Amino acid sequence: MEHTHETIFLTGRAGTGKSTLLKHFIKTTKKEVAVLAPTGVAALNIEGMTIHRFFGFSTTVTVMEAKKKAKKAEKAGLAGMYSFFDTIIIDEISMVRADLLDCIDIFLKTLLDNSKPFGGKQMIFIGDLYQLPPIVQASEKEHFSSVYPSPYFFDSHVMQEIHDMYYCELEKVYRQSDNTFIELLNAFRNRTF
Repeated sequence: MEHTHETIFLTGRAGTGKSTLLKHFIKTTKKEVAVLAPTGVAALNIEGMTIHRFFGFSTTVTVMEAKKKAKKAEKAGLAGMYSFFDTIIIDEISMVRADLLDCIDIFLKTLLDNSKPFGGKQMIFIGDLYQLPPIVQASEKEHFSSVYPSPYFFDSHVMQEIHDMYYCELEKVYRQSDNTFIELLNAFRNRTF
């Protein structure tokens, strides 16, 4: 995380230390990082900010609106604030919809005038895809499925542009020490109980 500019996906089941590692990284990194999450509760947990607040997005943001927001931000002289950050970390990535990730991408590309994914910013995604999924309302499902293969972040258009994402899975559970209980939790996680 410290010595690369690659996009990173850090995952692992509950109790493997994703949040602990994130907090350690934030305290020790020499990089300028923005720490974001999809919900207020998740943002509080990592002492970060919600994605929507950081980018000034409405809850129903579209790619076209994200582009307009970027142009407004540029006119307001905010490009420097966003270019200040080396890395953007998104925790609880399992909850981030594909279209929201595309909005982040188009916002950064437009504002920073950089055609690389996410305007050239390093992205670190943290989360467990077995946990909370992204929510697509019933009224959105037909349109959404005509644009994206799934609502998950990895099916966003921008992720198709990234060919060298580094994948890291934390495997050792630290939160519990009872092996029977850990196996039971794993069975629930994998739906093999």
